Amino acid sequence: MALQRIEIQHVLEFDELVKRLRNVRLKGFPDVKIYEDSDFINIKSFSPQRISEQVFTPQPAIYRNFLDRIDRMREIFSERGIDIFRLEGGIDYTAFDENGQETNWTIMPPVIEVLLINFANHRPDYSKLIGKPLEERMIKEGHRLNPEVSSLSYDAFDKFSGLERIPIICDGSHRIHSAYEKGIEQNLLVIDTPRWGYPYYAAPKPYSKVHVEQERPEGGSPDKTHVLTEPGHKLLYRLFPSGGILSGDVRPVKK
Repeated sequence: MALQRIEIQHVLEFDELVKRLRNVRLKGFPDVKIYEDSDFINIKSFSPQRISEQVFTPQPAIYRNFLDRIDRMREIFSERGIDIFRLEGGIDYTAFDENGQETNWTIMPPVIEVLLINFANHRPDYSKLIGKPLEERMIKEGHRLNPEVSSLSYDAFDKFSGLERIPIICDGSHRIHSAYEKGIEQNLLVIDTPRWGYPYYAAPKPYSKVHVEQERPEGGSPDKTHVLTEPGHKLLYRLFPSGGILSGDVRPVKK
């Protein structure tokens, strides 16, 4: 359904947004608040050059029809004096499609997680990054580390050895690429040190690998390399992303 208009319900200051983020949980571990003890949550400005040189992505495939929807979102929010590429906090809003259907969302800056990843011979090694609770679930349910991860090798990894801090897009990849294509600065929300033992569900790939396709294929992107064998990777889903065009949105925390 195409977005036709919005109604602003509530503007979140940064501190209020952080409180919500500290309640984000995992699909497979609903008692785990993945950002509860994160040392650093802040909004930073990223130039296209900084994106290309410093940021990694779990999903190199970007879809043109999703970028078109981002353009529509930008236009509608601009009518309210809001630049979706330069958000300093969050905005609760009601969206209306062409049929008048209402849905409630919160838009915020796209999210980057700064993850600790172990590298062996310049290739990601997750064997030392799995915490005890996750390991027990893997054994119980028959999941294992995806062998494809350890075969990932890129020029961008050549400088990595041992335990490294890797900034990887957690949510909002299409909004990030939309600003990147336009050559403009954008605000991203950077979360440092999410709870150890629950790595992001897909492995990092350098931003240079991003490519634009016309539409998302049936069954989803083939470009992601899951850290755990399917369907175990779903245990590590962060529950705030909504996916697709709504990527970057956070549902309000229920009282």
